[in-house]
Amino acid sequence: MKKIFIALSLLVVFNCEDDLTNKTPVFQATVNGNNQWIAEDFIATIQNNQLSISGTNPFGVISFVVNSPEVSGYNFYSWTDDYAIFQDTLQYSTQNDGIGSIAFLSDGYLDIQEIDSVNNTISGHFHFDAYNGTGQYTINVSEGVFYKIPVNSGEQD
Repeated sequence: MKKIFIALSLLVVFNCEDDLTNKTPVFQATVNGNNQWIAEDFIATIQNNQLSISGTNPFGVISFVVNSPEVSGYNFYSWTDDYAIFQDTLQYSTQNDGIGSIAFLSDGYLDIQEIDSVNNTISGHFHFDAYNGTGQYTINVSEGVFYKIPVNSGEQD
C-alpha cells in the first residue's frame, strides 16, 4: 500500500508541472509577488538591430527593448540602453530610479534563450524592478517567460 501511495504521489507531482510547450506561444509573469499576469496579445519586432518585445492584457503592458539582439543575457539598469517597462495606470521603467536617502535603483535581467530564424520566433525569461517617473512608486515583475513569440522582421541574425 505504501508503494502505491508513493507511486501515485510521484505521478501527481510530475503531472502538475507547468509545461509551456502546451501553451505555444506564451508571454506571462508574476507582478508584485502574487498577481499572475498573462498576455492576451504580444509582438516581437527586430528593426535597426534593436529588439522590442511587448505583451498586453486588460491590466497592463510589459515590454522590453534591447540592442544587438542575440541569444544572450541583458541587464536592465537606469544607465543602460536596454530597458523594461510595465504600464498600467502608471508607467514604470528600469530607466527610472527611486527616491530617498538610500539609493533605490531599478534593475532587471532578460535572458534570450532562443531566436528561431526558421520559424521566426523568440523565447526566454525575464524579471525586473522598475520605478515610475517620479521615483515614488515601484513594481516588481518576476518569473517572466516568453515562449515562441512570433518575430515581425526579416532582420533576424
